[in-house]
Amino acid sequence: MMGIKTLRVLASVAVLAVAGSALADDAATTIKARKDYFHGLGKAMKASGEEFKKSPPSITELQKLAAILDAEAPKLPSQFPAGSGPESGVKTEALADIWAKPDAFRKAAADLATAAHAYNLTAQKGDLAATGAALKAVGAACGACHRQFKAKDEH
Repeated sequence: MMGIKTLRVLASVAVLAVAGSALADDAATTIKARKDYFHGLGKAMKASGEEFKKSPPSITELQKLAAILDAEAPKLPSQFPAGSGPESGVKTEALADIWAKPDAFRKAAADLATAAHAYNLTAQKGDLAATGAALKAVGAACGACHRQFKAKDEH
């Protein structure tokens, strides 16, 4: 027969196991949403680049894509809540440096938002050359953040 103390320990272990499972589920949901968010950004970036390969590129299409990036880029920091990094046990390309170096991460995220906003402003003016240069700045901001805070692709 188990004593009260043993039952309390077993109950505590059960509660912790359920809580740990719930946290992993939350992290998995957050990481999936983050991947979807980045898929959307990547899709708009890729479509922007593809548009510039056309002769002539559609400024109307670039304006739509730039507006998407401008609206979505400022949301980047919110995609990385505490507990959604590698420590969660859920596969993620997010490096622990995002949480270990929050000032550097916030700066990289702000640089992306600034570049995306400039891309949108330039596109809305209709100047294709300036819009192309602004798009390159968005790509540079993406790359700078990836180099610091995203795990390297293994393939």
